[in-house]
Amino acid sequence: MITVTVIRENGTPVGFTVSGHANMGEYGEDLVCAAVSAIVQTAILGITDVCHIPAGVSIEEGRTHCILSKDAAERMQSDAAIVFNTMITGLKSIQAAYPRTLRFLNKEV
Repeated sequence: MITVTVIRENGTPVGFTVSGHANMGEYGEDLVCAAVSAIVQTAILGITDVCHIPAGVSIEEGRTHCILSKDAAERMQSDAAIVFNTMITGLKSIQAAYPRTLRFLNKEV
């Protein structure tokens, strides 16, 4: 199962961790994992390359983490929330189609 932990500050998303595997196919052929990876990587690119928001990002086998830098301006945090919420919406649509593959957690910081 893939676990999506949304990191929130005062209810607003400021980061996330995605870990695990959907186990819906052989390694490298799992369509759910591929879809999740594409959405997550696009969100990271939206934060860092499109919105130019400073963020800490780490991508490892089976785990991706992204957190806004503490010095991100308030406007940047608002833009980031839009990107994060779009990512969450996309991932929830995958969860609706494949309910036993994703779960969501919230972590308030």
